[in-house]
Amino acid sequence: MIKTYYLARILRKLHIPSFNHCQIDKTAKVASGAALTKVKMGRYSYVGSYTHITDSEIGNFCSIGGNCGIGGGMHPLNYVSTSPVFLQGRNILGKNFANIQYQPSKKVMIGNDVWIGECVYIMPGITIGDGAVIGTHAVVTKDVEPYSVVAGVPAKEIRKRFDTEMINSLREIHWWDWPEDKIKEFSELFDDPCKLIGSIK
Repeated sequence: MIKTYYLARILRKLHIPSFNHCQIDKTAKVASGAALTKVKMGRYSYVGSYTHITDSEIGNFCSIGGNCGIGGGMHPLNYVSTSPVFLQGRNILGKNFANIQYQPSKKVMIGNDVWIGECVYIMPGITIGDGAVIGTHAVVTKDVEPYSVVAGVPAKEIRKRFDTEMINSLREIHWWDWPEDKIKEFSELFDDPCKLIGSIK
């Protein structure tokens, strides 16, 4: 039983992540089975297992759960067919009946210190503000304001993490852009936003 458990863990680890035209900071981490295409990701951000991200920019200190879908191609709803076999370029079916031009991908912009739960889907072209939280299994169809907590299908705002004054203060200090020595210096205050802001000001 124990041998089977460890064998399963080893086999899971072999599902290495894939990268295509990506810029990933050296401090960032991408878990097994994830697939990233045209992704720029900042420092100390991570992506969970089997998450697929396309044409996206991810800030610093972001936490992205497993089995998420972020960005990707759109199918034309106003054409006769939504199938890619009528569009220009390569497709999974390996067949083109026509070569109609279509721009299926719009960039997703994810701010800094964003937490995205497991199995979230974020549509192409969406902007997620700094400090936002996206609940598990949410489907994000419109932009998310900074420090908003959203959930549901489609995702709707439940509340803000902090009051307006605190949100403005946190966005003003841009702590996610600080050098590591400054983050370490103030890190003991990260459990109390009021103390952190007070010490900075």
